[in-house]
Amino acid sequence: MRNLNFLFLLLLFSFSFADNSKYAGEFLRIPIGARALGMGGAFIAVADDGSSFYYNPAGVAISGSGLLSFMYSSQFGALTSPLASFFHLGYIHEIHNVGIAINWVRLSIDDIPLTPDYTRYETALEREELVKSYTGGDFFSDVEDAFYISFAKEFKFDVNFGWSRYKMPVSFPVGINFKLINQNIGVEKATGIGFDIGFMIKFSMDDFLQRERVGDVSISLALKDVGKTRISWSTRREHFIEPTLMFGLAYSLPVNFLSGRITFAYGSQNSYLTDKMYGIEYGYKNLLFVRVGKNVKNLSFGAGMKIDFLVVDYAFLSHELGAVHRMSGSISIDKILKRL
Repeated sequence: MRNLNFLFLLLLFSFSFADNSKYAGEFLRIPIGARALGMGGAFIAVADDGSSFYYNPAGVAISGSGLLSFMYSSQFGALTSPLASFFHLGYIHEIHNVGIAINWVRLSIDDIPLTPDYTRYETALEREELVKSYTGGDFFSDVEDAFYISFAKEFKFDVNFGWSRYKMPVSFPVGINFKLINQNIGVEKATGIGFDIGFMIKFSMDDFLQRERVGDVSISLALKDVGKTRISWSTRREHFIEPTLMFGLAYSLPVNFLSGRITFAYGSQNSYLTDKMYGIEYGYKNLLFVRVGKNVKNLSFGAGMKIDFLVVDYAFLSHELGAVHRMSGSISIDKILKRL
């Protein structure tokens, strides 16, 4: 397992120090939340739970107040001994119709073998002798944290298309993230500050077509790391996280014969690569949920349960490095307080 940890870190470390810094802050590309992962990460236009800040900060305005969210994920390998562990803890509260969220995200890798610096030796014979004499025993860890503070507000207005007397209600949430990044790889440290922005346009096709049970539409746009996010290392080296443009589209409609609701979601993000994501969620009476999604070439599956103030979700992602198991959930503090 330690050797696997080393290989996994080597990938992250090489990403962090790649030419032109295009892979800087790579851990921030790992999706948050089991519900979103179960839908292949196509959550940009859905973004209505505790993970909304990550996909689109505008979603903080529509995720509810007094919401405590949490997540644990095994990143590749066995559930009990993964290559890496991924955590999230957050809270959303509404003050004067403004959604405010505080979130903490951490990726950690332990027991990484510390090997000698073979580049210090010029000849192949010297390097070979060093390999033979190396007995091992020293290890280090990689801990990468991101702290988010989000502000979002939902604006509502009517759109008059002019061909009838009818005005269509539209919801327009907007939001912004401020984030602090801390990375610790062995004895090396790095910090960075960045921000993200996003908005959503939500409306009902029932209102648009003046018919019942047609469904709801959400269109979303977000920009991560606006103007680039600078990562400054203790070695005095600097990297920059390039901006990522994210687009999402979601369509949700009731299905009478299934006693539930189906949501179809699409998302794309453009940074150094263009990723496309697809997801479907079926909710039975807003109590039980099943999900399936696809991101690039990986399939994901998920399930969830909602009981009053508690929501629990699970997701599974197939990957060539190993399976990803993710558990997340949320507790509505407001609902609990109302019962007291």
